[in-house]
This record gives sequence, C-alpha cells and structure tokens, in this order.
Amino acid sequence: MKKLLKIGLILSVIGIIAAVLVWKFYVNKPHEDIDSATPAYTLSTEEIWKQYTTDLKSADSIYTGKVIELNGSLSRVDKNDSLVSVIFVMAADSMFGDKTIGCQMYKKHNDEAAALAVGAKVKIKGFCTGYNDTDLIFNKCSIIK
Repeated sequence: MKKLLKIGLILSVIGIIAAVLVWKFYVNKPHEDIDSATPAYTLSTEEIWKQYTTDLKSADSIYTGKVIELNGSLSRVDKNDSLVSVIFVMAADSMFGDKTIGCQMYKKHNDEAAALAVGAKVKIKGFCTGYNDTDLIFNKCSIIK
C-alpha cells in the first residue's frame, strides 16, 4: 500500500510540474508586437485580393497568420465605438454589400486612421486573419509612413 501511495505522489508531482510548464510556455506566452514586426509579404490590395478570390486554399496557406504590408487607395474609414477600420472596397455589390479588405487598427493608430482622406494612397501593416467569402480581414493594423 505504501508503494502505491508513493507512486501516486510521484505521478501527482510530475503532473503538477507539467501543468505549470504548459501554462508558462504555451498559455501565457506574450503576444507578437505587430507594430515592430517585419512583414512577411508586401503586396498591393489588388494583388492579394486576386490571389484570395482565384485560389482561396493556396492564398490562405500563404498569408493567413502572417504580418502583411498592404498598399492601395483608401475607400472609406469606418468608426464603431472605440474601433476604427480602414476599408478598401474591392468589388461593389449593392445587393449583399461591398466585398472589401478590412483593416482593424490598433487603438493607438485610431486618430491617424480617422484623419485619412478617401482616395488617399496608404500603406498598412497588419495581421491577416483570413477570408470569409466576402471580406479579407486584417487585425492589429498600423499605418506605415
């Protein structure tokens, strides 16, 4: 009986140590700073849109989860509560809404994004989260000067 208790205690200690290590190195890892990250790719909005709409699987495997630098002509800026999104309209669709590339800005870049003029050429760096059949979505975006 003492031998079983000893084995159980050792296994419990190993389990606790494993749980602490998983929490420290996997669950609690710091978030990537997109502002200072080097973009994996630099593309125009037209190039990335064409790739996603012609071969979704291939484009998704290349760009999703990566920091991308985009350049294009601004279509509009959407402001919603504390969120500001820079929008590039890629295909106008009056029935179901425009097909867009939407770039949700970091809060510290909200004022700068809100001041952009429609039609202005802009460079934006952000984290590509993928395509949802109508929109290509980027998060944690900043304006590159």
